Amino acid sequence: MNTLYEDRKVIFGILGTSFFSWTAFLALKGLVKKYSKPKAEWVPVGRIKSLHLYPIKSCKGKEVFQYRCTPFGPRLGEYLDRHFLVINSDGKFYTARTKPQMVLIETLIKDGIVRVSYPGREDAQFKIEDVKANKDLRSGFLHVDLRTDGYDCGDAVAEFFSNVLEEPGTRVIMYDTGLFTERTCKTEEGWWNNEVPKRIDDTAYADLAPYMITSQASLDDLNSKLDQNVSSINFRPCIVVDDCAAWDEDKWLDLRIGDVEMQCFKPCTRCILTTVNPETGTKDKDMQPLKKLREFRLGPGKLRQEFGESPIFGVNAGLVKTGYIHVGQTVWAKYKPSAF
Repeated sequence: MNTLYEDRKVIFGILGTSFFSWTAFLALKGLVKKYSKPKAEWVPVGRIKSLHLYPIKSCKGKEVFQYRCTPFGPRLGEYLDRHFLVINSDGKFYTARTKPQMVLIETLIKDGIVRVSYPGREDAQFKIEDVKANKDLRSGFLHVDLRTDGYDCGDAVAEFFSNVLEEPGTRVIMYDTGLFTERTCKTEEGWWNNEVPKRIDDTAYADLAPYMITSQASLDDLNSKLDQNVSSINFRPCIVVDDCAAWDEDKWLDLRIGDVEMQCFKPCTRCILTTVNPETGTKDKDMQPLKKLREFRLGPGKLRQEFGESPIFGVNAGLVKTGYIHVGQTVWAKYKPSAF
């Protein structure tokens, strides 16, 4: 009798402990669910309208049907994005911000020969093989005087740019793998209102990120506020996305296009370069579209402190997974809250 009584006590004790353990588990699960961030889902947001790369920084770009996404930016055959830089005799880079005629300088690369042309000027050319063989190392200094080295491309192309820019002593340098740079991009928390991915990216001579993405809908919204339309090329994107909502790119966190995956880590802030007409190589006298963008696209809250009077148009991104992309492909995104 005593044995049976003791056995019942043990059984009820086990059941009681199990009940309270299960209750505690369910309560803990509820708290975790309540305070955990919901997992973002992949959502189709649009399709690729156009793809662009810019062989020489600040010069005319190439619109292409497809390219390979590499950690350093777009590549199609012999064309690599912003792997050539125009500098003065001290190494300071020239940009269309101060030399707007640069956007009319066209680059053709075929069989290892780079040919540059400008309306009304004789073409110039050089061999990439010769540049790599000579290894005439020079330093280029970009924004805030940060340095990235390159190999000099020779006297013929230097004379061409000296004449076009009306700047004696101009040189052109070419980036090559492994050359020194102090422009490695490390993300900072202040770059967005939330969810800035921790990552490190390198480029050749692009301003910041390997990829800059804009949307057609945002351009259309901007143009609806302007007296004269501007084009995507005013903003020099690598990728233009169509069939999405205006300013949808403000909310993109991760992107997937076919096999390629990217992370968006910083809104793209804009400067006077957007006022340069890519067809004429002249600046807009009314400072448009920059002036209009400042009316409604300055960063809110802490982003205003971070970026000041530089308005936002587009998003900077780095690569997670390499591969080819092409015009017409569906763009998938994982969303985050918008800063606006």
